[in-house]
Amino acid sequence: MPQPNTKTKYRPLPAALLTLVVLLASTLLIWLAVVRPQLGKGRTETLCDNFDRSELLADGDTAAQVFTYDKALYTIGLEFYLPGAQPQGELEVVLSDADTGEELARSTGVMQNIIPDQYTTLGLDPVVPAQEGRRYRLSVTAHYTSDAVLAIGHSNGVALWKEQMTLNGEPVDGTLAMQVTYQRMGGYLTRFFLLAGGAAALLAAFAVYACLSRKVSLHRLVFVLVLGFGLIYSVILPPYAAPDEKYHINQSFTLATKWANRISHDDWQMGKVPTTTSFRRETDTDELLQDENTTVFTWQEFTDTLFTTTDAPYTSHQEYHELQTDQNPLLYLASGGAVFLAYLLHLGFTPALALGRLANLIVFALLAAFAVKAAPCGKRIFTAAALLPMTLHLAASFSRDAVLLGLCFGFTALLLDAVYGQPTPKRMAALAVAGILLAPGKMVYLPLAALFVLVPAAALGHHAKAKKMGYLAACLALALVLNTGTLTGALGSPAADNAAAVTEETTDDARSAKNAPAEPDAAYEETICADNTMENYVRRLYYYAADTRDPAQSEVDFWVQALAEGDVTPAVLGQSFIFTTDKANSYTDAQAFYTMASYALLGTDVTTGNADAYLPYFAEGGAMQAYKQLFNLPTCVERFAALGLDVGTMDDRIPLDRETVAAEVEAARATRATQSVTDAADEATYTPGYILHHLPATALLFVRSIVQNGDHYLRTLVGGSLSYYTLDLAWFWVVALYLLLAYAALPAQNGKLPTGRLRGFGAAAAVLSCLLAVAGCLLWTPTHYETLYGLQGRYFLPVLPALLLTCLPRRLAAVPDEASAQACLTGALALVQWGVILNIMLAVIAR
Repeated sequence: MPQPNTKTKYRPLPAALLTLVVLLASTLLIWLAVVRPQLGKGRTETLCDNFDRSELLADGDTAAQVFTYDKALYTIGLEFYLPGAQPQGELEVVLSDADTGEELARSTGVMQNIIPDQYTTLGLDPVVPAQEGRRYRLSVTAHYTSDAVLAIGHSNGVALWKEQMTLNGEPVDGTLAMQVTYQRMGGYLTRFFLLAGGAAALLAAFAVYACLSRKVSLHRLVFVLVLGFGLIYSVILPPYAAPDEKYHINQSFTLATKWANRISHDDWQMGKVPTTTSFRRETDTDELLQDENTTVFTWQEFTDTLFTTTDAPYTSHQEYHELQTDQNPLLYLASGGAVFLAYLLHLGFTPALALGRLANLIVFALLAAFAVKAAPCGKRIFTAAALLPMTLHLAASFSRDAVLLGLCFGFTALLLDAVYGQPTPKRMAALAVAGILLAPGKMVYLPLAALFVLVPAAALGHHAKAKKMGYLAACLALALVLNTGTLTGALGSPAADNAAAVTEETTDDARSAKNAPAEPDAAYEETICADNTMENYVRRLYYYAADTRDPAQSEVDFWVQALAEGDVTPAVLGQSFIFTTDKANSYTDAQAFYTMASYALLGTDVTTGNADAYLPYFAEGGAMQAYKQLFNLPTCVERFAALGLDVGTMDDRIPLDRETVAAEVEAARATRATQSVTDAADEATYTPGYILHHLPATALLFVRSIVQNGDHYLRTLVGGSLSYYTLDLAWFWVVALYLLLAYAALPAQNGKLPTGRLRGFGAAAAVLSCLLAVAGCLLWTPTHYETLYGLQGRYFLPVLPALLLTCLPRRLAAVPDEASAQACLTGALALVQWGVILNIMLAVIAR
């Protein structure tokens, strides 16, 4: 920046202090008005979410439930049903120690506040502190002042791993539907909001001071602001929040695992890893942190585990059936190297994630600052592009776009310098390297890299044409070597980033309606034994092995789905019923065991009239040997084969409880939820041949896309939609960002701008890159879709500076002083960033 103007009417330090005071006061007022009312937020856990049945509570009736819980108890949530009118009166809730009878807490709720068919929360006075393995007894007593009564919801049959409820001391075949709050977020939420808002205010105030004093050069100021605001983004939108970040994390961690394997002395040698498989250390899992929907609980998990360590060796590896982006490691060297450093330092999962993000952010900040410094013109454009919320969101993540954006910005600036400046050999080498690196990063940006051919021969010295041809050959060769997919895959690389799970979510509306418990009829045994179905097999296990008649349908459906999806085999599922902790060593009667197990597996007693062929196995090897004999019987194998199931073998773990197996099934389902699922109807896409034969349909697809998704494209270019596009900023900030972009693109009077061949070919290359990105999405779009698949505004960010530099008419040159315009733009961008950061936090808190 030029030296400060001593005649300016602004005093930098007082202006910066005033800005800081105003922003801090605004942050505090927003906290008082919006955040403070949300301080009651807390973490909840559902102990039993099945309420297919209900029991009427007459006046003075007491429903009770014994349960075990390890964490603190702040509130208890119960499900109520209104058979008639809204009752009047009070609910008395008492929580006591189930073993000693000591009363721990109680509360009284007003029945008028009860909303049917959802959890009604009742506070506990006092809060019950955490105690591992503690057994509690919850009792709920109704006291009415009107004729209307309540019904309390419970499961149809005792829920998995839970205890039976009672009504006035009499057992009821079910478990109370119950939800507990085990942590309050108020104090943490206040600290987090004020610290993040305060940090953003400090950065904005510093920007005001730097812009008014002009004592800090523009490129250094850009570096500080990108790094500072990027760090705030990395905290308020933690790992897994950015678009497709989970796939980029998988690739970075797999790369780090490869490096660790190469320097280890283990016999295990890691070969080429397919994109459907990923590697992390055995300790690199965190269910709460790996939820891409950022919540206040994600914030706390991230900050609480930020400085953890692990005892796992740096060579520790665990294979996960999770997708990576591709086989190209080029843009993951920085993040992968940071994760590898975390391996060597034995840092935990969260600090490894933080280091990987920080590495990408530093690389982008350096490249963006260098682009601002090197550009002989359009410095405001590079500054604005670098400080957009979407740019910072990507830069402060594991996304390969963090490095790619920096390379594209740097290449564009160096190209301008080569044509209009006085390029040095070092800068010419940097220009060539940037182009060679960005070309294979995403092949849709090859046209931008090809602009190298416009460099004047004088800047390249001897054999200029040969050097250009060698450069183009190197770009193309590296792109082909590192991107071995088909043409469709190459063109569709942006769309490929949108690999998303197709999962079916169950909502509260899908729950079964409550009705009175029904006794099974006399033909129940005949029914579950007659027909060979997966459901009947599960019901036989409950009936014969767990002594549970007519179990909850939700539990039956859970295990049927697990069998059908291959998450558990019939042999292991039967084992989890028969060889539980309390039963594994209890079998002493051979005949009784064979009768029970064969009925469960086959629906018949195989020992009838043929006991001598079976009982000796029990005498020889006990119940486990007998069980192995049964599920290996040809009739058993054939019975399950008819259902499309391999009967499988026993698990090595004895005993084996259903709780353990169920947790593994849930983990397998969660893993599949991160994978792409291709429907048969989606296989027919807009191929070139299809497009040529269906030009009107293709044109209508584009029209519908603009009409229906135009606002999405606009938002995702500047960052109006963040956190995997589930968090929208107020339109005020989106409009403000576009106005600042427009101001950045206004040419200065008598300023330099691309002209001639550079302008024409530059505009063509930028537009062609955009069209290739759109074409890639089109080639991935199934023919039955109404709009383009996966198109996002962020795909145009790498060529945004080139577009703004070359495509705007020169008549718009209306900025009289470039230095003043740079200062105003940078300061305004910093102030807008403060507002955007607060908007992000408020949107997360509101979830």
